[in-house]
Amino acid sequence: MAHALVEFARSIQTNLDNGVIVPINATSTLILEFGINVPTATNFVELITTVGWQVTNVFATPPDQPTLFLQILLDGVVVGSTEQESISNDEDEPLVMTTTFQTILTNISVGFHTFQVFASNPEDLQGDITITGPVNITAKVYAPA
Repeated sequence: MAHALVEFARSIQTNLDNGVIVPINATSTLILEFGINVPTATNFVELITTVGWQVTNVFATPPDQPTLFLQILLDGVVVGSTEQESISNDEDEPLVMTTTFQTILTNISVGFHTFQVFASNPEDLQGDITITGPVNITAKVYAPA
């Protein structure tokens, strides 16, 4: 069955590496937010999220490393998440990483919906995470053509 793109939305803090400085600790921090209209009951929504981050002051050796935990909420309910542990780099330089992940949702109810992306570092005692960019999310709503 063919599908057509019926809505598109996005939220962008920055498209640049080193475009922002957002320290992340164990408490969830809102980093992106947007709304989108879903016009049809039969649909699927594709979300693509990208977050650039760096790790400094690593206090432990593997397996305990700072970890970036990202959650996507739809109208306040978690609908997607990912967790990426930093890798050990025995250097004094910050470790720079980028996390990109996709979330697919099906048959979201008709109407306007709010999406939010939260970030946290559940292992914040093991080292510091700073979101540096790029930081963005896109949403595409598809319906049968």
